[in-house]
Amino acid sequence: MFRLRRSRLFLLLAVFAIIVLYHFTSFGDLGYGEDTSVQGLKNLASTSTSPTEANPALDESTVYSDATTKEPTAGDTLSDASGAEAPRDKQGASTASTPSVKDIDGGSKTSTSEELSPSPEDRDVEEPIGPKNNTKSDEEPATVPGTPAEPVLDTSTETHGQGRFEIIAADDDGVKRIHWSQLPEHFPIPTKSLIQLPTGKAKAIPKIQHSKFPNETSEEKVAREAKLATIKKTFAFSWDGYRKNAWMQDELSPVSGNYRNPFCGWAATLVDSLDTLWILGMKAEFEEAVEAVRKLDFTTSIRNDLPLFEVTIRYLGGLLAAYDLGGSKYKILLDKAVELAEVLMGAFDTPNRMPMTFYLWKPTFASQPHRARTRTILAELGSLSMEFTRLAQITKETKYYDAIARITDEFEKWQDKTKIPGLWPRQVDASGCKKPESIYVSPMTSSAQKGASFANEQYPQIPSASDANSQGSKVGNETKNVERSLDEDSNRSSTKNGGDIEERPVSVDSDTSSESARPKPDCVAQGLNSPPGAGWDDFTIGSMADSVYEYLPKEYMLLGGLEKKYQTMYEMAAEAIKKHLLFRPMIEDENRRLLVAAQLSTSGKPNTPRDPKLRTEQSHLGCFAGGMFAVGAKIFDRKDDLDIAKQLTDGCVWSYEMTTTGIMPEHFLVVPCVDMEVCPFNKTLWYEQLDPYHPRASPQTPVRQSTLIDDDKESSAQADGKIGSSSSTASDLHATKQAALEKRQLGEIENDKLIQTGKEEKAEELTDRASDSAVNQETDRNNEDDDEADQKTAKTANETASSLDPQDNPTRTSLEDKAAEPVLPVVEAYTPPPIPSQEEYALGRIRGEKLPKGVTKITASRYILRPEAIESVFIMYRVTGDEYWRTKGWNMFTSIHNFTRAEFGASAISDVMSDTPYPMDEMESFWLAETLKYFYLLFSEPDLYSLDDYVLYDFLASFDETGKISADPRTGTPRHIPSKDPSKSPGLS
Repeated sequence: MFRLRRSRLFLLLAVFAIIVLYHFTSFGDLGYGEDTSVQGLKNLASTSTSPTEANPALDESTVYSDATTKEPTAGDTLSDASGAEAPRDKQGASTASTPSVKDIDGGSKTSTSEELSPSPEDRDVEEPIGPKNNTKSDEEPATVPGTPAEPVLDTSTETHGQGRFEIIAADDDGVKRIHWSQLPEHFPIPTKSLIQLPTGKAKAIPKIQHSKFPNETSEEKVAREAKLATIKKTFAFSWDGYRKNAWMQDELSPVSGNYRNPFCGWAATLVDSLDTLWILGMKAEFEEAVEAVRKLDFTTSIRNDLPLFEVTIRYLGGLLAAYDLGGSKYKILLDKAVELAEVLMGAFDTPNRMPMTFYLWKPTFASQPHRARTRTILAELGSLSMEFTRLAQITKETKYYDAIARITDEFEKWQDKTKIPGLWPRQVDASGCKKPESIYVSPMTSSAQKGASFANEQYPQIPSASDANSQGSKVGNETKNVERSLDEDSNRSSTKNGGDIEERPVSVDSDTSSESARPKPDCVAQGLNSPPGAGWDDFTIGSMADSVYEYLPKEYMLLGGLEKKYQTMYEMAAEAIKKHLLFRPMIEDENRRLLVAAQLSTSGKPNTPRDPKLRTEQSHLGCFAGGMFAVGAKIFDRKDDLDIAKQLTDGCVWSYEMTTTGIMPEHFLVVPCVDMEVCPFNKTLWYEQLDPYHPRASPQTPVRQSTLIDDDKESSAQADGKIGSSSSTASDLHATKQAALEKRQLGEIENDKLIQTGKEEKAEELTDRASDSAVNQETDRNNEDDDEADQKTAKTANETASSLDPQDNPTRTSLEDKAAEPVLPVVEAYTPPPIPSQEEYALGRIRGEKLPKGVTKITASRYILRPEAIESVFIMYRVTGDEYWRTKGWNMFTSIHNFTRAEFGASAISDVMSDTPYPMDEMESFWLAETLKYFYLLFSEPDLYSLDDYVLYDFLASFDETGKISADPRTGTPRHIPSKDPSKSPGLS
């Protein structure tokens, strides 16, 4: 009974412990190794020096890395310890929902329960927004579509932060929604130290567009306008599918008619496409979308973390573009941009002001001090400048520009110190904290283990033995004194009192873990750097790095040429790209000069084998480079770079033309030319790269065929030996006899008896068997004479011994003979199937994978409606005036239109090499926001949104003819805008 009661008591205690544990850990476990402890960062804040006006230095000597604070991942619960009550709608219903986490493409799903469908008075389309079966009465707006798309799991995505992360939420479960609130900064910048927007008279930026476009005939104009109308209808079809099936959600699923919410659930497609609606002259749809923006609430999200890069380019950029193009008429767009920016500014509240690229916005966690990550993606850190700069120009709020200017300053200081000077690796340590090696002292030994020596490093004061004895507890009388010695350096000072550190014994209890004897390592301040432990750095202008380089010339233009560093940084990067990354692909048409940007990995150490490593991969994300080099060639007077721009852009055009569908894959590997000037197509070289293990491929490469044959021969020999072939058996017996004789001669055998051969040993064994058999037979015959039995036994033994020689007894039929020599099946030696020749193997791969000439592997065959290639084609047409680019652009559009068309919009496809590619049921926001916008501008009048008047990226920002940025694009009266009246601006006429 006592045991039963005790077990019940233990069960109750266990349940209580689980409840307590759940209560205190309900916020989720972030596992962010880069985040420091609350107390450590507070100590840092209290000891930090005031930053200077242009480049403040923050003291980080007291920051430790004992991760005592935990932060939530993107999909953790919505509960907030503060217990703040979320606002409710007019009927008193909660507007929150509880998420269930599912991972898709490194992304997430989010949906809200609010009915956010706008109903502007001048709506041209009478059909209700959202699914038809979800509409209410005529007086009420339509509800949000109720069916989220099924997520596609992608387990390869890193778990410490994901741009696309979907959370599927129930529509109305009564859970209160947590809202962001303004909190005091932990690491504020004094107002007088904020980096100001550059002032003064803007520089005259050289013209970008072609000086004189050829006049078109009436027939050519009709054909061009027909193409323009087709592009507009394509946009309208996809927009209508989004409006009816995914209104106020992030993305439409164009095949199923469902929706996705990978970017916080703030209607990413709607916001991101506002400027395209304006450019295409869809006024009713534009104003309807603006009214919908009023209902967005950027102070709350189902996601616990905000992907800073994605939110900035899709939401902040989309709002500012629409505000600029609308001539400041739609103030709600600026108000919402400011609302969002205030939330995002919390991400910059770190010791070195480098942002947390996945910002934990909820008050419970935002109220704690944090730092940036030790492994931050380059593009996510360096692609925030244009949006925050434009917001600072419009609002006159310096803090927005200060936030990104400090990032630029750090990139500038680091640019010529990376492993490839001029370029930055695609993963960056942005924490500003270099942690020295910990000094580990084991309580099991009395020998001291010395830590590594660092220049100018500081260690916390090590307590004396008396201090340790007075503070620690002892178990029995077992106490060990462990001496800890540091490298001899009289200049080192304690972090706490500045005194010299001396060698002194430290008392450690025998049952205390080794962690108790491990001092907390200091944080040595540093700028941007390679991630800790990164032996090799990857350099590319493709994925994870692209927009950092793209923003440099565009930010220069946006600032009116008043900030010289953007030109200097761009030119240094451009030279490094040309020297280290660009290569010419080997294609069938040797007269067509193309360029592709590769990926290069290096350890930065001389004489390292296979260093650097060049991966000759073409990527769709890297296709922006042609447009970037073209713009840079014009505004920085780098005439030779215009040829680079043409060849890079044509390399992407060829990447479209080479596939089955006429659409470029996400990325693929291609054979590089040996000579950049003369590059005939070499089929032998192509085959060698398709089959690198063939004997003729390379002497350093493992030989595929010979290795397999050698292994088979060895296996066959072993099999023959086990079967017992006469040759191997005889040789083995002879070797055994010789070894035994040598041992006997050397005195290693004690009994000097007769060494028998294998044949004699076997005869003796069989003789014994025969004798036993004869004895058994004699027992059954008791009436026979003993002499006769002995004679028969001897005779049987002699016959058995003589049977060992096949020549003496060729017709053995006795049972004894059969037992002594069993008949085994004959196993033939294994003969491997013939290995295909190099040509056969290469042709097999080419047929099976549908590889174009010169391509060795399609590493990612999907197409997700990306805009980078057509953006460069559009810029090349505007820069050169060459109709070649319009022709190529129309071919690209036709292919995309034919293979991506779905029931409700355009769908990403899984394999561009397939005759019937499978639709992925995804339509990212950039399909409407960028891809179709660039197609439309390619076939519009050349002076519509001239590159001399507007800076184009994810949004449009304008400046007048002198290069001066205008907060209101109408006040500068650009050449293509005849009036300040927004209704008469381009796109609405």
